[in-house]
Amino acid sequence: MRVLVTRPFEQAARTAKRLAALGHEVLLAPVLEIFPTGEPVPDRAFDLVLATSAQAFAGWTAPRALHGVAAACVGEKTARAARDAGLDVKWVAPRAEALAERVIAGNKPGAALYLAGRERKSALELRLAGAGWRLEIVETYDARPVAFWPERVVAALRDGRIDAVLHYSPRSAGAAMALIGAAATRLSHFCLSSDVADRCREGAPEATIFIASQPDEEALISLLGSVESRRGDRTA
Repeated sequence: MRVLVTRPFEQAARTAKRLAALGHEVLLAPVLEIFPTGEPVPDRAFDLVLATSAQAFAGWTAPRALHGVAAACVGEKTARAARDAGLDVKWVAPRAEALAERVIAGNKPGAALYLAGRERKSALELRLAGAGWRLEIVETYDARPVAFWPERVVAALRDGRIDAVLHYSPRSAGAAMALIGAAATRLSHFCLSSDVADRCREGAPEATIFIASQPDEEALISLLGSVESRRGDRTA
C-alpha cells in the first residue's frame, strides 16, 4: 500500500522504516512543526517531573534544583530525553493514563512539575490532581500547522499515487484533511482513536475511515496490514 505519513519528520522517519519493512511505499508529509516555546522552567525543588513527549526537553537545560529529581515519562524516547536532562526516571508507560496509575500506586502525593505541550489531552493532569498531587504546568513546546506541502506530495495526491493516510491526533488530522482537500474522499484514513476519526469524517466518507483497536502505533500499523490483506483476498 502507498501510505502518507503526516507525523513530524523525526517521528515519521521511524514510522516509515517500520512500514517499509512490511512492504509499504511511504511518503512523508508532516502537517505540524514542533518548536520550543522558551517558557522558563522553575529552578526549585519538586517531588516529580512529568513529561509525555521528548519534545518537552528540547531547547532548555534543566535547572540545578531539578537534577536527580524523579521523573515519570510516556514512552522510552521521552525517558531517554529526561535522563539526558539530568532527571532520575522512575516510571515509564506507553500512555498517559497508565503512567498516572503507576505514579499514584504506592506513592504519597506531592508537588509535580509537568513539562507539557500547549496542545494536549488533560487525562494525566486530571488523574494526578484528583489523587492529591499539586501540579505546576510549564508548556515547553508547541506545534503549528504547515502552510503547504512540497510539490512532490501535492503531485502524488493529484495523480492518485497515494492509497492511505495515517492520522495520529485530532489536530494533525484536521490539518491533514485541509491540505489533502478533495482527494480525501478516495483515500483510506487510518486513525489512532475515535476522536481522530471524527476529524476525518469532516471530509471523508465513513467507509474510508478505520480506527485502531488501541491508541498506539502498533495497533495502527496492524490495522493497515489487516485492511490491505482483506482487500487482497477480495481481488484474488
